[in-house]
Amino acid sequence: MCKPKNSLVAALFKYRHGVGVALLAAALINGYFQFNGSWGRFFTVLAVQLWFAQGVYCYFCGASISIAPGGLGRNADPEWRAALAAFAFFLYAVFFFLDYQY
Repeated sequence: MCKPKNSLVAALFKYRHGVGVALLAAALINGYFQFNGSWGRFFTVLAVQLWFAQGVYCYFCGASISIAPGGLGRNADPEWRAALAAFAFFLYAVFFFLDYQY
């Protein structure tokens, strides 16, 4: 997998574990703020966000990215891997702004 030399993306690859911890912490904080007394709601928000966060984290670690019923292996085209990681991050971010009215 080719990695950029000097850029923000290179820093994300270098500090990939910090990125993973930040994604986890943000998902926990969002779950807390979406919590309305229902543990089911809390764990639903948390599980869905972590599902997509692991796709982003796996991209930065160079591992296979698995979201939904499919994914891409570590030897797949780097552009497709980056696109899938970007899509996973987009879906991860969408859950911060959804209004849960159930």
